[in-house]
Amino acid sequence: EILRVTGVQTCALPIYVRRSLLEADVNINVADTFIQEISARAVGMEVVDGVTPAQQFVKIMSEELTKILGGEQAPLARKEKGQGPTVVLMCGLQGTGKTTACGKLSLYCKEEKEPRKVLLVACDVYRPAAIEQLQTLAKQTGTEVYAAGTDKNPVDIARDAYNYAVQNDFDTIIVDTAGRQVIDEPLMRELKAIKNVVRPDEVLLVVDAMTGQEAANLTKAFNDNVGITG
Repeated sequence: EILRVTGVQTCALPIYVRRSLLEADVNINVADTFIQEISARAVGMEVVDGVTPAQQFVKIMSEELTKILGGEQAPLARKEKGQGPTVVLMCGLQGTGKTTACGKLSLYCKEEKEPRKVLLVACDVYRPAAIEQLQTLAKQTGTEVYAAGTDKNPVDIARDAYNYAVQNDFDTIIVDTAGRQVIDEPLMRELKAIKNVVRPDEVLLVVDAMTGQEAANLTKAFNDNVGITG
């Protein structure tokens, strides 16, 4: 299909965009819906003075991509003073950058307009050096870590960490959990148990950006089993 903007044949841009999306492992239904939306907006649109049709097409594409990805950024949960600490439970498969994301998120919380007092909780007792990695990241961001070694049950660690946070007036708790190479019942069972203990305000799934459309299946699996907020 030839895209026409104010009667000017620009190029077969939708075809190339669709091909790029499919090569990037975007789901075909998502790619087709995206192309339909940008085509409906672009065909017959008036070109703004000083802007080429191609530039205007890119702007439309950017806006539609933003819409597909959620539109507006949702703020990270934050409880009012006196309601106890805000709990963020991090989950995901092994090797997706979950522990690193915990460190980044702690820094984000500390640099908010109203800085938070953050406690990182080391509940990954299986991966070698996972606790040490979290402690190293925490040292870089000036954040405290609650760790109880690798011999203690992660559910007990989460419970004790929550009580420690309440007693020491922490605003936010970020819980780093264990991952697996694949989704399995023991992983989900442990996550559910930790969730029941700490009653999180946010359950965030960390996914490798290179996962492709398998991320949709992964997200569904975690959402069905644990329930995620982002």
